[in-house]
Amino acid sequence: MTETSKGSVVSLRSRNERKDNKATSGLQDIVSRDFFDSIFEQAQPMYMARPDGTILYVNSGYSSLFSPVATERATDRIFSALSPDHLQIIQRINKTREAETKQVSLDTPQGTEYFLSRHFPVFDKQDAFIAICGTFINSTRQVNAETKLRLEKRRFLDITRAASDWIWETDAEGHLKYVSDRVVQAVGLPPLLLKGKLLSELGSFSSSEGMPSKAETAINKHIPFRSVPMQIIGTDGERKVFNISGVPVFNEKGRFTGYRGTSDDITARLAAEDEATSSRADLEKAVTEITRKNLQLEMTAKKAVAAARAKDEFLATMSHELRTPLNAIIGFAEVMGMETFGPINKKYQEYVGDILNSGRHLLSLIEDILDIARIESDKISVEIVKTSLKTLTEDAVILVQKHASDKNIDISQTHIDQDFDLKVDPTRCLQIIVNILGNAVKFTPENGTIGIDTVIQDDALLVTIWDTGPGIDKSEQEKIFEAFQQAHNGIYSRGEDGVGLGLTLSLKLARLMGGNISVESEPGNGSRFTIALPLML
Repeated sequence: MTETSKGSVVSLRSRNERKDNKATSGLQDIVSRDFFDSIFEQAQPMYMARPDGTILYVNSGYSSLFSPVATERATDRIFSALSPDHLQIIQRINKTREAETKQVSLDTPQGTEYFLSRHFPVFDKQDAFIAICGTFINSTRQVNAETKLRLEKRRFLDITRAASDWIWETDAEGHLKYVSDRVVQAVGLPPLLLKGKLLSELGSFSSSEGMPSKAETAINKHIPFRSVPMQIIGTDGERKVFNISGVPVFNEKGRFTGYRGTSDDITARLAAEDEATSSRADLEKAVTEITRKNLQLEMTAKKAVAAARAKDEFLATMSHELRTPLNAIIGFAEVMGMETFGPINKKYQEYVGDILNSGRHLLSLIEDILDIARIESDKISVEIVKTSLKTLTEDAVILVQKHASDKNIDISQTHIDQDFDLKVDPTRCLQIIVNILGNAVKFTPENGTIGIDTVIQDDALLVTIWDTGPGIDKSEQEKIFEAFQQAHNGIYSRGEDGVGLGLTLSLKLARLMGGNISVESEPGNGSRFTIALPLML
């Protein structure tokens, strides 16, 4: 089997050709072999083989599609065997003697191509089975068109399913000729039982009493209609309401052929609207009541503002009025303690000391109350300047040093080696550090330790004052920053002096300067109060 130089056709040119010449001898008696080759060379890809699969003939179209080696115009190129798929078909036809049609796909340089192949038996004049012939017609365009059509149909069905509950179509007389499967959910009957019925037989269109519905009027005029409610009673007796929409259909000659339309279940929506109407009435009542309550709240708020203003004024006045006699008491006590006008006995000396300490404590308490009142009424001002942290901590340590020495508390670790420039009010910042250091000294047991750590975080300096005191329970940690609140268990118990204003004032002052205060503590493990203060950049 070789290809001819004229048509690149694989044909029988060997000694076997003379033995197998019986099948084609009649044809060759009429026309030449070259003529035979040129005719079949123009045909679709084809092959002819014996019942045992031996190739009798293939044209160049078949060779170019199924040859494992690219076909060349050369007389020594031999097409050795048919495709395995084709051999299997030949084996089946050899048994059944019946033709087979099969769609096949091939990967070509142009992409995937599809061919409709037909394989049929060949009989001689004596009806003897002598060969099998196969032809291949390129059906790529048809297959692609069918695939595209199938995808478009699926897309159309998906869109209609998403856009509506079911779709319908009628003929020119108004009888249903198509209803989608989802109609079963509406009326409880399959589409087959609905075909031939009038659309109006499915239910009743909503309309004014004695007047035809918009849908019926539109259908009589062959014009579109949209969202006309129809009540449908299902086989289960349940009433449902559907919005029916339809458009008239005309053929290419302009003749009316029927209607196509969609249907949307609005039963739940109507129920929701009824419920919404009822709820709207309730809501209007509630709004009226809320409006009345708001008026009451507004009046109460005005009273509260007036009371707060009166409180601030009272605190300011009382603080001034209380400080005057307290300063006098403290001054006289100091004079008596110095025995300026003569000596006093030891017992009186102790009383004078108690008077002096109590007076100073009351004066400090009044100052704290006044500061808190000023902060809450936005009447306190801070003067932000560049301030040395080392100077602040040294001044604060001096103020608490005596109390610490009395309790034999180690405060050597409060020394800061590296100085930092803070962007704070120095007086208020010193007040914060003294308050927290004073609390640490006050509530740390004898022979304890107090220290200060620093770390930079973003644009702030975190100053942590820690101690080895009994610690604070987690449930109590937020309360200690509230005015007049102290932890009932831990370092801030009522067993110590104070009314719980120091931390409240310190937190408000820190936030006033753009900082903050937080605490970390566990019972038995001491406490760590961290003051976040802005750095001078």
